[in-house]
Amino acid sequence: MRSPRLAAKAAALLLAGACLSACGAGGEEADGREADPMVQRALNDPLMADPDLVSQNMANAALKFEIGHPLPPEDTGQSAVIAAREAALEMLGGSTGLKSLPDAKDGAALSDAEALNTIGRIGRLPLAENCKKALRLSPLWAARLPTALEPYPRGSVKEALGADSPGCHARAVAYLTPVPLEDVLAFYNSRAVKAGFAVEYRITGDWHVLGGRKGTSRFEVTARTLPSGLAEVAIATLDEG
Repeated sequence: MRSPRLAAKAAALLLAGACLSACGAGGEEADGREADPMVQRALNDPLMADPDLVSQNMANAALKFEIGHPLPPEDTGQSAVIAAREAALEMLGGSTGLKSLPDAKDGAALSDAEALNTIGRIGRLPLAENCKKALRLSPLWAARLPTALEPYPRGSVKEALGADSPGCHARAVAYLTPVPLEDVLAFYNSRAVKAGFAVEYRITGDWHVLGGRKGTSRFEVTARTLPSGLAEVAIATLDEG
C-alpha cells in the first residue's frame, strides 16, 4: 500500500498545479503570492521509497495514486486555457518558437500497464536493473524534469517518480491539462527540437507518442484526450550519462 504521507504529498502537488517550477526555484510563486505551505513541505520532505519499486519485478509496482480529484472548475475554463497558452508561448520565446510536428507514424499498441501509470511509461525506456531499483515516488520529481520537458504551464500533476544514480537519471511524471492535446504536443516538440533532440511522432489508437534522442538522453511524451476533454499527459526521460 502507498504511504499516507506520499498520498498527501501528491495531493498537495495536484492542488498546486503550475506552481511546481516556482516552488522548486524559490519561496514565492511566479505571480508574487506566497507559496502554498503544503507544497513547500512536499518539496522539502525527503524522498520516500515504495516497496514495490525496489523490487526487481517492475510489473508488480502499483503506482496509481487514485487521488480522484479532477481539475477544479476555475482551472478548466477558457481563461485558464488562454493563460496557459500565453505562458507556454513565453517559454518558447513567442510564436516564432513553435515548430511543426513531424509526420505521424503508426505506433505499436500500448498495453494497459504502459498506458495507465508512470512505471509503465518509464518502463518503455531502456532502464538498467540498477536504475529500476533506484526509482522512488515523490512529487519532487515533477520539479526535476529536464528544462525542455517540464510540464505544460498550469498542468495538474497526478504522480511522479524518478531516480538519480550513476548512469541513471530517470524521471516520469503524469499530469492533466485543459489545454487541447495538439497544443501540448506542439509545445513539447518545439522545446525538444530547440534542445537538439531528434524527434519522432507516433499515433497508436487514442494515444499520441512523441519521442526523441540526443546523445545519452532520451524522452517519451505519451498523451491522449479524455472523455472530459482534458488532456492526460505523461513524460518519461532518461539520461545515462
